[in-house]
Amino acid sequence: MIVSNRIIVATLALFLTNLALLAQNGDKGDTNQPLRVPREKIPPAPPLSPDEALNSFKLQPGFRIELAASEPLVDSPIAMCFDADGRIWVIEMRGFMPNPDGIGEQKIPGRVVILEDTDNDGRIDKRTVFLDNLVMPRALALVQGGALVAEPPKLWFCRDTDGDGKCDQKVEVASDYGDQKNPEHNANGLVLALDNWIYSLYHTYRYRFSHGKWIREPDPNRAQWGLAQDNFGRLFYTSNSDQLRGDLVPSQYLKGRSPGTKLLGIGAKIAADQTVWPSRVNPGVNRGYQPDTLRPDGTLWKFTAACGTSIYRGDLFPPDFYGNAFVCEPSANLVRRNVLSEKEGIVTAVNAYKKSEFLTSSDERFRPVNSYTGPDGAVYLVDLYRGLIQHRIYLTTYLRKQTEERGLEKPLDRGRLYRVAPENKPVGPRPALSKASASELVQALSHPNGWWRDTAQRLLIERGASSVVPELRALVKSSSNRLARLHALWTLEGIEQADTETIATALVDKEPKIRAAAIRISEPLLKTNKTGTAALRSNIFAMNADPAAEVQTQLALSLTQLAPDPTARQVVSNLLQKTSFSLTRDSAKFALVAFEPPKVMVAAPKPVLSAADQKKFDAGKTVYEATCLACHQPHGFGQEGLAPPLVGSEWIAATPERLVRIVLHGLRGPIHVKKQTFELDMPSLGVLDDEQIANVLTYVRKEWGHSFSSVDTATVKRIRDATAQREDAWTEEDLQKIR
Repeated sequence: MIVSNRIIVATLALFLTNLALLAQNGDKGDTNQPLRVPREKIPPAPPLSPDEALNSFKLQPGFRIELAASEPLVDSPIAMCFDADGRIWVIEMRGFMPNPDGIGEQKIPGRVVILEDTDNDGRIDKRTVFLDNLVMPRALALVQGGALVAEPPKLWFCRDTDGDGKCDQKVEVASDYGDQKNPEHNANGLVLALDNWIYSLYHTYRYRFSHGKWIREPDPNRAQWGLAQDNFGRLFYTSNSDQLRGDLVPSQYLKGRSPGTKLLGIGAKIAADQTVWPSRVNPGVNRGYQPDTLRPDGTLWKFTAACGTSIYRGDLFPPDFYGNAFVCEPSANLVRRNVLSEKEGIVTAVNAYKKSEFLTSSDERFRPVNSYTGPDGAVYLVDLYRGLIQHRIYLTTYLRKQTEERGLEKPLDRGRLYRVAPENKPVGPRPALSKASASELVQALSHPNGWWRDTAQRLLIERGASSVVPELRALVKSSSNRLARLHALWTLEGIEQADTETIATALVDKEPKIRAAAIRISEPLLKTNKTGTAALRSNIFAMNADPAAEVQTQLALSLTQLAPDPTARQVVSNLLQKTSFSLTRDSAKFALVAFEPPKVMVAAPKPVLSAADQKKFDAGKTVYEATCLACHQPHGFGQEGLAPPLVGSEWIAATPERLVRIVLHGLRGPIHVKKQTFELDMPSLGVLDDEQIANVLTYVRKEWGHSFSSVDTATVKRIRDATAQREDAWTEEDLQKIR
């Protein structure tokens, strides 16, 4: 289902011509989108100086917030990371929404900059432009003595070879890392996880540098902005209206499975509560005109722009913060703190405070878009600092008017990095790991701050530190620090020195997550006939008696790598019969499919279309690629926690009367699709004209083996006219009334 760039460009050009620059989904000048907060109750929102902005914050007792950097040293920051010596590298997306029409977005250069505090006063005082003239850059990871930089559709590996702080070597790693169509649904992340792979959001590959070259392999698609890992390498992320999801099992086992294959631990819902508690009224949100978006007091009711997840893994905050998830909500000018708990391998989250937040601001332009744990133990917040953060593709008439009437579209050249720390407690020391010896890096694997452990592990692997293999093996066997044992084990995996003896030691570790990691790391050995492999395999097969959910679950998944071995199949089958853990049962069912004889898949015959329907189908496919693909995906199976499947959906099969209304006005969850519940907030696509809506609905009703009737333009026009005064998105209850 590849559409030529020429067709896409032509279609977008049509949008621009007919619909005023494809400016706003639902931006209909003749539609009533009422102001629900009286103007006299909306406080002024002038741009504040950095020092003035510090007075706008409200934090939970016992914490302080400090300015780490501000304009002109940083401009439109969206993501950052710390290098081995504590310098801050920042992605600046300076081109994002220069005006409500988005004109000139790709002409304003983005940058990667390096920020330093040279006098140790806690504030940045030196800026070096590492890489300039980027078009809408999005993500950054420091690896292999350089930086991976995402500039969709390119993923670059960039290095400074002469020590002047500027990139002079740029190598293409991928040419399909997202695209330039839609920055709200586009590849980002680039998190180097505990398992030595680099993961992304909105991208279906993971990456690794091995034997002198970049390799990649398929990986599930995740949404949406800001990716983090916990101490055990589990990934956490968000979608706009769903503040926290995560992968409770490794995603690698979905490789090679059919699109739409489910695995309970992938994209698991972590946080059920989506309510937020701002400290100011929030009229400037995209759907603020809809009845259930704002509370009667004018504050935002629920997450609408959740992003920038981080898991606190530092050593500066009180102990009860360790492992908590911080989530940014820029639309409501706040940061949520979630307390995570785990039972039988399932992780859940609750707000740490009752009807309150960890941090809020009364400044409408405070836009936290990312959060991180620093090497000093503090939490760092990336503040885009803009009035308008909704991209033009989704900008409603209501928010456009709010923006222009209150002057929120300017200025653009601002940005702040904040440091949050406990009151009366100094932050930790600045690292200097780039010059640390291999033995010193091994010692850093025991550091109480996860950043130090992650960085030490990365540097040891990048150096191929074979000289300290005995130290690493000793750490696995005898360290009293469970996280040091875990990092040492994965460091050995990274330098290809995870031997059967060390794995055997880890298989009987008192920490279940280390036993699970040992099973996963053993997979390459189990496929060989090396000395000790038979005994290792026997030990692993016997672990179906392990009492821990995470061990049972990992065992089931790892044994898929031995298919069609009948003994391995029997172990999985036995595990399924006796386990009481829901995550293990689902993983065992998933695993047994790998042992079944391959089925000859016969593609569903494509319906024979009339010339007129074929024309609508082809045009609709182009519209789908431009507006729907990011969420519902090329295969139509959607994404967990973001978009329901279209393939085989009862909603696609039913009357077009409902589908047209969804496209025109949007959809607010919950909605049930194929016996699954989806909490979502689908935006209106009313910016499309009647013919485009008819075409795209014809496409989804005839693609993927569907053979439902086409949708005609007259039907769309009739429904648009009949619902022209509707303000709210549709709900399932509303739509079910339409026969």
